[in-house]
Amino acid sequence: MKKFMNRLFMLNYLNNRFNSSSLKTKIELYLLPLLLLYLIYFLFSYTAKDSVDIKTKIKIDDYSNLEFKDSFLDLFSNIQDYASKNQIVIFNISNNKKIVSIKAKANLENIKKFLGKIENLNNFTNIKSFILNKQDLKNYSFELQIDLNKFYIKKIVKQAEPVDEKVNNELVSKGKAIKYKINGIISEYAFINDLWLKKSEKIDDFVLTKIERNFVVLENENNKIILELNNEDDIKNLN
Repeated sequence: MKKFMNRLFMLNYLNNRFNSSSLKTKIELYLLPLLLLYLIYFLFSYTAKDSVDIKTKIKIDDYSNLEFKDSFLDLFSNIQDYASKNQIVIFNISNNKKIVSIKAKANLENIKKFLGKIENLNNFTNIKSFILNKQDLKNYSFELQIDLNKFYIKKIVKQAEPVDEKVNNELVSKGKAIKYKINGIISEYAFINDLWLKKSEKIDDFVLTKIERNFVVLENENNKIILELNNEDDIKNLN
């Protein structure tokens, strides 16, 4: 009971002192808790930001230590395979201290696609230099240097590979592997797999889109193939 009375007396005393204080003192007493809260918030935010910065720096340092260790033979094969499917002629490709040099020729549109392909090969490829020279009306020769000495954080975009139009006559149609063979071309008709077809007619899910003197073109949504007439004497045999 005595302790309670002492506390009550102390509270009354502080209340009286506060009421008798000047306006300036009252304002300062009101602002003090707010200032303390702001100080605590500031210190906490600064510490958290500093911690995030340290973690980010550690993560970047980890990436900077990465090295290109893949096979250059596989890399060259990948580049040459893409070039052959996109009408790009590579004259020379070599490596010296992870600097890959390429000499080639193509039209401007295919060169543009080729540069995009190089940037998206992996997280190391970086185009160091590029020299372009006009060769004729359509084609340009170019020299390209690719630096593989540093790791870069990239969003790798996979490019759709083009369909090779003359690779193979055996394609998948309606879930079945079918080999297409042309035996003759007469006027507006082509003799394919023992069927006479006119332009725009279908065989399985392919449409005959083009008929020339010694080849025809079959197309569907996913593939395009050219069937070449290997021997023009086949035409005579059909008459």
